[in-house]
Amino acid sequence: MKKNNAKGIWFYGLSGSGKTYASNFLFKKVKNAILLDGDLIRKMVSFDLGYSKKDRLMQNKRVFGIAKIAMLSGIFPIVSSVYLDKNLAYIIKKKMLVIQIIRNLSKVNLKLKKNKNVVGKDICLPIIKTAKITNDFNFKKKLIELIK
Repeated sequence: MKKNNAKGIWFYGLSGSGKTYASNFLFKKVKNAILLDGDLIRKMVSFDLGYSKKDRLMQNKRVFGIAKIAMLSGIFPIVSSVYLDKNLAYIIKKKMLVIQIIRNLSKVNLKLKKNKNVVGKDICLPIIKTAKITNDFNFKKKLIELIK
Protein backbone atom coordinates (compact mmCIF):
# COMPACT_ATOMS: atom_id res chain seq x y z
CA MET A 1 0.00 0.00 0.00
CA LYS A 2 1.37 3.41 -0.96
CA LYS A 3 1.47 6.17 1.64
CA ASN A 4 -1.83 8.08 1.70
CA ASN A 5 -3.08 5.71 -1.03
CA ALA A 6 -1.21 7.85 -3.55
CA LYS A 7 -1.31 6.52 -7.07
CA GLY A 8 2.07 8.04 -7.99
CA ILE A 9 4.97 10.19 -6.84
CA TRP A 10 6.06 13.55 -8.30
CA PHE A 11 9.55 14.77 -7.42
CA TYR A 12 10.54 18.35 -8.17
CA GLY A 13 13.54 20.50 -7.33
CA LEU A 14 16.58 22.16 -8.79
CA SER A 15 18.82 20.30 -11.21
CA GLY A 16 21.39 18.21 -9.43
CA SER A 17 19.20 17.73 -6.36
CA GLY A 18 18.73 13.99 -6.85
CA LYS A 19 15.33 13.73 -8.57
CA THR A 20 16.52 11.31 -11.23
CA TYR A 21 18.40 9.24 -8.67
CA ALA A 22 15.32 9.09 -6.42
CA SER A 23 13.08 8.17 -9.37
CA ASN A 24 15.39 5.39 -10.56
CA PHE A 25 15.85 4.09 -7.00
CA LEU A 26 12.09 3.85 -6.36
CA PHE A 27 11.39 2.48 -9.84
CA LYS A 28 13.39 -0.61 -8.84
CA LYS A 29 11.32 -0.98 -5.64
CA VAL A 30 7.76 -0.32 -6.85
CA LYS A 31 5.91 -2.96 -8.85
CA ASN A 32 4.12 -1.84 -11.99
CA ALA A 33 5.81 1.59 -12.10
CA ILE A 34 6.74 3.87 -14.98
CA LEU A 35 9.39 6.58 -14.97
CA LEU A 36 8.25 9.93 -16.34
CA ASP A 37 11.37 12.08 -16.48
CA GLY A 38 10.59 15.69 -17.33
CA ASP A 39 13.78 16.06 -19.38
CA LEU A 40 12.99 13.00 -21.50
CA ILE A 41 9.39 14.07 -22.04
CA ARG A 42 10.62 17.53 -23.04
CA LYS A 43 12.93 15.92 -25.59
CA MET A 44 10.35 13.49 -27.00
CA VAL A 45 7.01 15.28 -26.55
CA SER A 46 7.49 18.92 -25.55
CA PHE A 47 10.30 19.83 -27.93
CA ASP A 48 8.14 22.77 -29.04
CA LEU A 49 8.47 24.45 -25.62
CA GLY A 50 11.11 26.76 -24.20
CA TYR A 51 11.95 27.47 -20.57
CA SER A 52 9.66 30.39 -19.71
CA LYS A 53 7.26 29.97 -16.79
CA LYS A 54 4.40 29.59 -19.25
CA ASP A 55 6.25 26.86 -21.17
CA ARG A 56 7.27 25.09 -17.95
CA LEU A 57 3.64 25.08 -16.83
CA MET A 58 2.54 23.63 -20.18
CA GLN A 59 5.26 20.98 -19.85
CA ASN A 60 4.02 20.04 -16.37
CA LYS A 61 0.44 19.79 -17.62
CA ARG A 62 1.58 17.41 -20.35
CA VAL A 63 3.56 15.31 -17.89
CA PHE A 64 0.59 15.18 -15.51
CA GLY A 65 -1.65 14.13 -18.42
CA ILE A 66 0.69 11.23 -19.17
CA ALA A 67 0.77 10.36 -15.43
CA LYS A 68 -3.05 10.32 -15.32
CA ILE A 69 -3.16 7.95 -18.30
CA ALA A 70 -0.70 5.68 -16.49
CA MET A 71 -2.78 5.77 -13.28
CA LEU A 72 -5.97 4.91 -15.21
CA SER A 73 -4.10 1.89 -16.58
CA GLY A 74 -3.10 0.75 -13.08
CA ILE A 75 0.50 1.89 -13.47
CA PHE A 76 2.31 3.83 -10.73
CA PRO A 77 3.96 6.93 -12.27
CA ILE A 78 7.20 8.23 -10.78
CA VAL A 79 7.69 11.75 -12.12
CA SER A 80 10.65 14.11 -11.90
CA SER A 81 10.62 17.73 -12.99
CA VAL A 82 12.65 20.82 -12.21
CA TYR A 83 9.80 23.30 -11.90
CA LEU A 84 6.32 22.88 -10.47
CA ASP A 85 3.58 25.48 -10.55
CA LYS A 86 1.85 26.13 -7.22
CA ASN A 87 -1.71 25.83 -8.58
CA LEU A 88 -0.95 22.69 -10.56
CA ALA A 89 0.76 21.17 -7.50
CA TYR A 90 -2.52 21.52 -5.61
CA ILE A 91 -4.29 19.49 -8.33
CA ILE A 92 -1.52 16.89 -8.57
CA LYS A 93 -1.51 16.38 -4.77
CA LYS A 94 -5.04 14.97 -5.00
CA LYS A 95 -3.68 11.90 -6.84
CA MET A 96 0.06 11.74 -6.14
CA LEU A 97 2.62 12.39 -3.45
CA VAL A 98 4.39 15.63 -4.36
CA ILE A 99 7.88 15.94 -2.91
CA GLN A 100 10.49 18.62 -3.27
CA ILE A 101 14.03 17.28 -3.24
CA ILE A 102 16.55 19.70 -1.83
CA ARG A 103 20.15 19.17 -2.76
CA ASN A 104 22.77 18.96 -0.07
CA LEU A 105 24.88 21.95 -1.12
CA SER A 106 28.04 20.38 0.28
CA LYS A 107 27.77 17.81 -2.53
CA VAL A 108 27.69 20.24 -5.45
CA ASN A 109 30.09 22.70 -6.97
CA LEU A 110 30.00 25.83 -4.82
CA LYS A 111 30.09 27.94 -7.99
CA LEU A 112 26.44 27.05 -8.58
CA LYS A 113 24.09 29.71 -7.30
CA LYS A 114 21.16 28.64 -5.15
CA ASN A 115 18.51 29.83 -7.62
CA LYS A 116 20.14 28.42 -10.74
CA ASN A 117 20.01 24.91 -12.01
CA VAL A 118 22.95 22.96 -13.40
CA VAL A 119 22.46 24.16 -16.95
CA GLY A 120 22.36 27.77 -15.78
CA LYS A 121 18.74 28.63 -16.54
CA ASP A 122 17.16 30.83 -13.89
CA ILE A 123 14.76 28.83 -11.75
CA CYS A 124 12.97 30.30 -8.77
CA LEU A 125 10.78 27.63 -7.25
CA PRO A 126 7.50 28.88 -5.81
CA ILE A 127 6.83 28.11 -2.16
CA ILE A 128 4.52 25.10 -2.23
CA LYS A 129 3.22 23.20 0.78
CA THR A 130 4.64 19.77 -0.03
CA ALA A 131 6.86 17.23 1.65
CA LYS A 132 10.55 18.06 1.36
CA ILE A 133 13.46 15.63 1.39
CA THR A 134 17.09 16.65 1.62
CA ASN A 135 19.50 14.58 -0.42
CA ASP A 136 21.83 13.62 2.40
CA PHE A 137 23.25 10.45 4.00
CA ASN A 138 19.70 9.26 4.90
CA PHE A 139 18.33 9.83 1.39
CA LYS A 140 17.67 6.17 0.50
CA LYS A 141 16.02 5.51 3.86
CA LYS A 142 13.70 8.51 3.35
CA LEU A 143 12.79 7.29 -0.14
CA ILE A 144 11.91 3.80 1.15
CA GLU A 145 9.60 5.41 3.75
CA LEU A 146 7.60 7.00 0.91
CA ILE A 147 6.43 3.65 -0.42
CA LYS A 148 5.70 1.89 2.88
